[in-house]
Amino acid sequence: MNAPAPLARRRLTRTASLTAQVNAAQRAAETMRSPRRRLLDDPWSRHFVDHPALRAVLTNRWLAGAAVRVFDRQWGGLHAHIVLRARFTDDVCAAAVSDGIDQLVLLGAGFDTTSLRKARSSVTMFEVDAETTQAAKRPTAERLLPAPRTGHIVWVPCDLEQDSLRDRLLAGGFAPQRRSLVVWLGVSMYLTAEAIEATLSDLAALCAPGSRLIADYIDTAVVTGESRSTGARRIARVVARRGEPYRSGFTLPGLDALLAAHGFGVRDHAGVAELLDRYDPTHTSGLAADDWLGVVCAERTGR
Repeated sequence: MNAPAPLARRRLTRTASLTAQVNAAQRAAETMRSPRRRLLDDPWSRHFVDHPALRAVLTNRWLAGAAVRVFDRQWGGLHAHIVLRARFTDDVCAAAVSDGIDQLVLLGAGFDTTSLRKARSSVTMFEVDAETTQAAKRPTAERLLPAPRTGHIVWVPCDLEQDSLRDRLLAGGFAPQRRSLVVWLGVSMYLTAEAIEATLSDLAALCAPGSRLIADYIDTAVVTGESRSTGARRIARVVARRGEPYRSGFTLPGLDALLAAHGFGVRDHAGVAELLDRYDPTHTSGLAADDWLGVVCAERTGR
C-alpha cells in the first residue's frame, strides 16, 4: 500500500494516543452533562483518559460541562461532530447487525469504545491501529468487557506506512467472502491523497458486496485555509503547530466520486448541522453547528 507522509505516520504511531485521549475525553465529558442536554451516553470513554489535565476536567459534571462549552466556542462544530459521529455509527452498526453483517472493522480505532458497546452482539470486531495505541488500550478494554459476551475482538496492529492492511486483516482471520462493516473515523484528514486511495483499494479488495463503510472527512476549504468557519481555521492552526497538519479534505461530490471509483456507493451523509438536527432536534445541547465536517455511510456495490 502507498505510504502516508511522515507526519501522518507520526500521528499513527507516536502521537496517536494523545489525540485519541482528547476524543475520548470529549465523549466522556458529553456523557457527564445533564441528561437534558447530553447527546451521547458513553460511560466507557473516561477509562481511556490518562492525561492529568484531561482527567481533571472529568472530575465532576460542572467542569465537564464547562469544558464542553469552552471547546465548542473555540472550535465550533468539532465537539458536535466527535460525539454525534458515534451516535451515527451506533445506528449504522445496529442496522448492519440486524441485516446479518457479523464482521466489524474499526480502522484507526484509537480509544473508540464500539467494541465495548457491541460486546454482547454476535459480531467479530477487528481493532486496527498502531501498536503504541493498542498497547495503551487493550488491557483496559479487556478489563471492562462485560460478561457474558458473545462478540469476539481481534487486535490487528498495523502501521499504514509499512504494513499491508489487507494482509494484516486476513492474517487476523477476516473473511472477505462475508459482508462487513468498516468504521474509519478521524483518520482521512491526516493522510495524503495517495494513502487514502491505497486504503480504499485495500478495502475494495477485502469487502464483499453489501459491506458498508463509515468514514468522516473535513471540508476541502479547511485544508486550503479558505474555510469561512473561525473554529475550523483555529483548529487547523493548532494541529499544524503540533506537527500533524490536515492534509486531505473533500467536498461531498468529490468524496462521493472517490468512493464510487472504488466500488462504494454513498447511502447516507450528514454534516454537523444535519447531525444536530437528527439527534438534537430541539437544540437543547446548545452546541455550534459550524458545518465543516461530515460523515458518510457507503455500501460496497460490487467487485
